[in-house]
Amino acid sequence: MIDVHDILVIAAVLVLTAGLVIGGAAATTGWLLPGRGRAKVARPRMWGYGTLIGQAGIGTFLFVGPLYGPSMEHVPYAMAGMAVFAFGLYVQRRAMRASS
Repeated sequence: MIDVHDILVIAAVLVLTAGLVIGGAAATTGWLLPGRGRAKVARPRMWGYGTLIGQAGIGTFLFVGPLYGPSMEHVPYAMAGMAVFAFGLYVQRRAMRASS
């Protein structure tokens, strides 16, 4: 039987996979999803690399942190994953156009 933890793990894997696909497409081809945010991105390949870095960080955070279990043993690794995620956001921000 599927419990709530399994549902959360499946949801996290789906969201991370979608982010990896979108980031990989942007990093390799420069393609971005259509929408309002597309016009704000000046360097789509750099934005894609930032997305890939962020996905690696948030994946590390989730799977050695909250979704791993109630263990304080992995907290430094989870926090390092959060720092990598923040760096990915920084790279994405550097890829955006300056607001006027």
